[in-house]
This record gives sequence, C-alpha cells and structure tokens, in this order.
Amino acid sequence: MRVVKFFYLFSVACALAALTACGSKDAQEQENIPDATVYTHVDSLVIGAGMMDDFDRTLALCDSLSKAGKLSAVRADNYRGIAYVSMGQMQKAVECFSRASADDNPPAEDFWEYINAGSSLANLQNAQHNLDGAIRTAMHFIQRLKQLDHPRCSRELHNLYFCLGNTQLKLARPADAEKSFDDAFHWLQLCISNDSTGHEMRTAMRTMENIAIAHFNNKQIDEAETWINREDSLLTIYKASKVADSVDVDFHHALISLHRAQICQDRGQQAEASRYYKDYTTSYYGKSAEGHIMSCAYLMSANRYDEAAYNYSFLDNFMEERSIEYDLETIGDELLPKFLSNYYAGRKDSALQMAKRIAEVYDSALVRQKRSDAAELAVVYDTQGKERQIAEEQARNRLTVAISIAIGIVALLVLGFAVYVYRQWRASKEKNRILAQQITEAVEYKEKYRQCQHNQQNLTQSIAEEQKVEHTVQNTQNGRVAISISDYTTLNEEQLFLCLRDLIENEKLFLQPDFGRQTLISHTGLSKEHIGAAFAQGSDRNSLPAYVRELRLDYAIRLMNDQPEMNIEQVSQASGFTSADTFTRNFRAKYGMTPTAYKQTKDSM
Repeated sequence: MRVVKFFYLFSVACALAALTACGSKDAQEQENIPDATVYTHVDSLVIGAGMMDDFDRTLALCDSLSKAGKLSAVRADNYRGIAYVSMGQMQKAVECFSRASADDNPPAEDFWEYINAGSSLANLQNAQHNLDGAIRTAMHFIQRLKQLDHPRCSRELHNLYFCLGNTQLKLARPADAEKSFDDAFHWLQLCISNDSTGHEMRTAMRTMENIAIAHFNNKQIDEAETWINREDSLLTIYKASKVADSVDVDFHHALISLHRAQICQDRGQQAEASRYYKDYTTSYYGKSAEGHIMSCAYLMSANRYDEAAYNYSFLDNFMEERSIEYDLETIGDELLPKFLSNYYAGRKDSALQMAKRIAEVYDSALVRQKRSDAAELAVVYDTQGKERQIAEEQARNRLTVAISIAIGIVALLVLGFAVYVYRQWRASKEKNRILAQQITEAVEYKEKYRQCQHNQQNLTQSIAEEQKVEHTVQNTQNGRVAISISDYTTLNEEQLFLCLRDLIENEKLFLQPDFGRQTLISHTGLSKEHIGAAFAQGSDRNSLPAYVRELRLDYAIRLMNDQPEMNIEQVSQASGFTSADTFTRNFRAKYGMTPTAYKQTKDSM
C-alpha cells in the first residue's frame, strides 16, 4: 500500500546506507574523497534527534550548528531534507535537497552527502510526478558517479537507475525503462558480489520487489513476473547464506507468493492463484495487519469480496498506529476499495458506514491537499527570514519574466499568424483573380469558336446535296439553319452530332432543368442508342450529360459577367441546374473554385 511513499522512504534509507567512496573526475580529487562519510559529534547530535522523531529539534540544530560554522551547508541541507520528508513536507524537502546537490564541486568530506542529496532529490521528484526533473537529476548524478572509479559507486548507481527506470515507465517509455532496470540489476550484482553482511542482498531483493511493483502499477504483468523471478532467485541464495534473517526471508517469500497469485489471477489461472494466495496467508507477514491489507488487491480481482472486506477491517488501526493521515491519495487507494469490497460482499451497513467515513475525511483531506499545494509555493526554512524574502522576490521576478516572455511569445505568434493569414489571403485572392480571368477568357474563346462553327453551316447543306438528301432550311432567330427531322437518320455520327448540337444550342434546350436524351428523342424521333452514338463518336466529349453540363456552366459564366446583380441561386436556375448546390459542385469540379468566389472576384476587378 502507498507504494510511492514506501518506495521513497526505502530509497532514502538505501541512500543513507550507501554513503561510500567512488573517486572523482581526476586522480587528485579521487584521492581526497573518503571511502565513507566521516561522522562527527555534531552529526551524531542531528542524526540522534531525527532517530527520536524530534524533527523540530533536528531543524533547530541544523540552523544553529550551520550558523556557528560547525556543520557544513551541504550536510545541514541534507539533514533538513530528510527531516522534512519525515514530516510530510515534501516541497520543503525538495528545496533542501536541491540546495545540497547544487554545487558539483562540494568539499571532499561532504561528497557522499552531496550524492545522497541528489539521489533523494531524484526520488522525490519522481514521487511528485515531476518526471522531467527526475530524469534530468538521475542522469546528472549517474554521469557524475560514472566518472569515478570505485566499486562501491554501485550502491548509489543501482538506486539512481531504478529511479530512472520507474520514471521512464510513467512516461510510457517501456524500452528505456527496461534498459535502466537492467542497469540497476547490473550494479546490484556488483554490490552483492562483495557483500559479506547480507545487507546488499536485502537491498537487492527490495529493489527487485519495487521494480516488480512499478511494472504491476503499469499493467505490465509479464515484465513484473521477470523481476519477481529474479527476486525469488536472490531469496534462494540469501536463505542459504549464514547471514539470512528469518523476518526478511518470510517477508520476501510472502510478497513473491502474493505477486504470483495476482499474475495467475490476471491470466485466468484461478486454481494456481488460489494456491499461491494460500501460501501467502500462512506466512508471518501475510497474517500481519499490513499483510491483510496488501492482499486486498488480489482478493478484489478474484471477486473474493467477503475476504477483502474482512482484511480491510485492519485498515483503520493500521493507519492510526502509524499516524498516517487520510489524504486524497489514501481515500482513492484504500477507503474507496474498502467501500467497494463491503458493497459487493453484500454488507450494506458497512458499505454505508464507509461512504459516510469517506465523506467525513474528504473535506479535511481536500483542505490538507490545498495547504500542501500552497506550501509548494513557499520557500525553504530560514531562521532569520532573509532567505525566505530573497526567494520570494526571486520567485516574483521569475514569474514576471516568465509572464513577459509568455506574452511576448504569444504576441509574436499572433503577429506571425496574422501575417501568414494575410499573405495566404493575398495569395488566394491573386490566384482567384488569375483563375477567374482564365475562366472568362476560356468561355469567350469557346463562344467565338461556336460562332465560327455556325458560320460554316453551309457545310452541312453541301453534305446533304452530295448525298442527295432532301432537306429543309429553317431560319432561326440567330440566322442559323437546321436540317428537317426526316433527314436525321441518313447522316453519319459526326454529321448527326453537328445537327443535334445546333438543335440544343439554337433552341436552348440545355436550359431546361429536365433536359436529357428523352428531350432529343421527342424533337428528332431518333432512338436513344442513335443519339448516344452520335455524341460518343462525333464529339470529343464523353457523353450528352457532360456536353450539356459544359453548356450550362458557360452560360452561367456569361450571366454572371453580363448581369452581376443576379445571385448564385438565380444564376443556377437560369442556367438549367436543378439546384444551387448542384451548380456549385459542378462549377468547382470544372474550374477549381466556387461560383461565389468567381463572382466576387469578377465584381472586384
């Protein structure tokens, strides 16, 4: 339960235990760095206050001793950070660890406090979901340690690589995370190889456990199983050693069984899951209050709600004994599942009591959360208040600068966008002007071409005389001629097309919305096959509809040029289109612009 906080406290404990030597950037510095942190009587005073949970005294000692010059700034800030973590004031802890790890060239005697602060900072940033900051911090100190040549650097490196991998998992970068976890395992193995006390083995198993939990939280069951198997292998070696501790053996054996039960349950292997869970319940840890609560996730997934509800009954006492306050995270992780277990178990009264309990603690948890958020904006502890004032002023200045930069960037973006839109509008307008001019010229050219064709109408008469076809010349309002209906069947496809073209254009049949092949049949008495063949063979167009559509479009363009007061609806009706939408669709397909854009462009020219 409360995996993030547990992991952080474990990481801090590992970091404190790992204050050992690794060397420096060059041989001179490496020789100056001690193999382990040398603690003085002053350090003992501060550490002793922390071990007694007297954190106010810890902070006061750090202030007075550092002011007197008896405690270095690096150590004072590191001790303050650890105290603030224990007090639950994480943002103040971040500030302290940031200061303690800010100087990349600390005094040699404080080198491991500096490394410890950097490792703690990375883990805190991870816990607070400052993932980008956690990656930068972890990578910085990994590179710093890799510049040293000392085998005991592995103690810090495995912790930093684990933090890096956990952060990468949260950022949905599983491949990078697996590489980081493998690197953590590599450094753990180096630690184990030189371990004679069992401490490194226990640390390694804890790390395997935490990596497995990280994968469980990310729903990566197969990857979690890999690390559980590694933890199990280490446990086998540890049990066979002379320094094995029975409590640690029971603890890890229990968690391995519980995790395997969860894996089998997720894979639908209920019998195997039940067997592993039974093994878990026989362990000392499984029978403890924390063990009962830890098993609830498996029981809920296995729909064993009665057992989950019973195990959750240990929750309140467990929280009270450890002075854990109910915050929003606890409500979501513990109280809500407890409510659901009672509800699904049919314990309506208990579920109702839990609902009331959630309602009771929610307000206070929300207030604490708001205070915590507000506390993140405060600066770190300072006895005389000067550092607080400076930090606040710097924060205001940074905020002012940030706002100014943001406003400047937004203004530049708006200006750039406006320029872009204006240039696009100008370019579009010029493009439409050129396109409209081309369309107009094309229509005028086609009109002149049709006039030339009609001026050669006598060609049809001569063809008829050569074939001795009796024809009748009919005058039209345009002075054009057409062949009588009785003569159509004697013409070939090309000649027939010319006659049908004259009929359609002279009579303006194409302006009829319902004009089609049937209209020509009514006027000529020809079959639809004969008419279709005439347009397919005698025309350079594919079909009668395509020919009529082009006539209508040309007519519409002339209307818009000659009568600009007409709107698009009127133009479409006058040109023979069934609707303005049909007219617009055909116009855009033919010319690459809408009739509205064409009309507006022509009106502005």
